[in-house]
Amino acid sequence: MPADVISGRLGGDQFPAQVLGRTHRRYAANADQAADFADLLTWPDFNELLATRRLDVPRMRLSAGQTVDVNAYTRLQTYRRMPDWNAPVPHLFHAQLREGATLVVDAIDEMHPPINNLAAEIEAWLGTRVQVNAYASWTAKEGFGVHWDDHDVIVVQVSGRKRWRIYGTTREAPLYSDVEVDDEAPTEPIDEFTMEPGDVLHVPRGCWHAAAASEGEPSLHLTCGLNTTTGADFLDWLNGLLLEHVEVRRDVPRSDADQAAWAARLADLITQRLQTPGVVDEYWNHLNQTAPARMAFSLPVAVTEDLASSSRVRLASHRGTVHEEKTTVILSAQGRRWHLAPPAAPVLHRLAKGEAVTVKELCQLAPNVAEDALVSLLRRLMNDGALVWEGTA
Repeated sequence: MPADVISGRLGGDQFPAQVLGRTHRRYAANADQAADFADLLTWPDFNELLATRRLDVPRMRLSAGQTVDVNAYTRLQTYRRMPDWNAPVPHLFHAQLREGATLVVDAIDEMHPPINNLAAEIEAWLGTRVQVNAYASWTAKEGFGVHWDDHDVIVVQVSGRKRWRIYGTTREAPLYSDVEVDDEAPTEPIDEFTMEPGDVLHVPRGCWHAAAASEGEPSLHLTCGLNTTTGADFLDWLNGLLLEHVEVRRDVPRSDADQAAWAARLADLITQRLQTPGVVDEYWNHLNQTAPARMAFSLPVAVTEDLASSSRVRLASHRGTVHEEKTTVILSAQGRRWHLAPPAAPVLHRLAKGEAVTVKELCQLAPNVAEDALVSLLRRLMNDGALVWEGTA
């Protein structure tokens, strides 16, 4: 799987522990690895997406230092029963790209299954929401100039080559909505290199950088943007837990005599919760168990409920957890919990691996459960949005 390749090339579990969000790092592919990501997005696939999807600005845009005027390469299309939109005119579109514009398609993971699968697997690995954008360019002109992003990214070079310049960080861990903004870019790069097909690059948020294709050579790369999970997010979650205490729910005191005691009590409550063993792991588990599933439909089976032994199914969420207790096994995913009988545990553990599996194989994992009872359970999970049908074996 491409995500396994990326994880292995980045260093597995050492990457989130030692590199993610800390420093830029390029992982070069060897000759045997150059084609590892070629099937994620081919040029014919990209052409088909551009021709068949209503990709309006800003989701699909051209940039040449700044966003190209949409009127330079689109024409307004009107319909009787659909919203109007600015449809790209192929020859005008191509002309802008020849002149040095970079083509950007945001959230391409939502419309192209191979990239959607990649994003889901990275989400399961790193425990965070992922959005994948595609960038295509043909000239040495930089599409965006020197800039920084407010989220960590993993860059995958699919085809062609792209020259990168890294300038370093001038404000550590900047946020989208921050108390200060550092908009003065450094003038001298600290690193320069060319990304080759199969290469992987990590750029932490706040790290100034610029990229351009090699002159006259088509370049296609994907940027996997990772949602930030900051101390501010953790404190928001902690605040919700503290609502069990009346001191937190009460109005802020207006009397000087009451304010010091009230503030001291809140400090004690916050300190006690922060000192609870495993509180940070509890937060990560909360994020995984409440993360929404990536969109997937299960027609026609979700309507007919006709699950055969050859049907291939998987959990909708790649980040759910399975927990066994004495009298029940609990599936926690998408902000919900399903309490099932203990004999279902092997089935849930197998599904929790994130791969599609046949109903027949699941039945073999639970020989003490009648097949019709197991199929009924799978139907229930599908009706609740926890299970996805992916065809037949």
